Amino acid sequence: MPTVFLSPSNSTFPRRYKEEVEIVFSAIDCLLNRELAIYCSSEITSGLRLFQALRRQNVKTASELVGQMGEAWFDANIKGVNVNAANEFARFVRDGLSDNTMVITPAPFDAAGWDQDQYLFFWETLIRTRIKSVWFNRDWQFSNGCTFEFAVAQDAGHPTFDHRGEVLDRVAGLGAIGSAIERLEADGFDTAKLRKNFERVRAARMDPAEDFRSRR
Repeated sequence: MPTVFLSPSNSTFPRRYKEEVEIVFSAIDCLLNRELAIYCSSEITSGLRLFQALRRQNVKTASELVGQMGEAWFDANIKGVNVNAANEFARFVRDGLSDNTMVITPAPFDAAGWDQDQYLFFWETLIRTRIKSVWFNRDWQFSNGCTFEFAVAQDAGHPTFDHRGEVLDRVAGLGAIGSAIERLEADGFDTAKLRKNFERVRAARMDPAEDFRSRR
């Protein structure tokens, strides 16, 4: 174990959610130093890997899967595998850059006590304020979180790219999400969150060039 000079006590700091968010952003700003980063969106707790597991176990929800297989199994075979894939994707994007742009992946971040909406609010704020482009990992269209982040990126006017680095515009994104919804609904899965994000993408502010093309 490495030597350390200080060993602070395990103090308790009761905080409101807003205060926790501000603390995390202050740490991120120490790294970014006013520069904008690239955000790599990947499935974590939802997505294609989850739906494949649900299909194999003949259940319809993640909670049913956890009840059947156990939380440890879920963490190892769904979340853990997704986290590794997300980290690998971020490394791939970073290694392909020709400059020193920072790359951010949501995979390692863990905020005890936060619910899904609190995580999504945090990532939405990050994307809107500290990100210049968003890349989407393979099969992103099956993930509630990734499709939400695609809607945010579109509304914020950020360039969006697929896992190969090719442009992923609004039309292509809507097509991908729509196809995912049809595929999942054919198997009887609930797609309410995907549908909500599909509508968010449709309602997002349109790029002037895209608006011009749509009128022609």
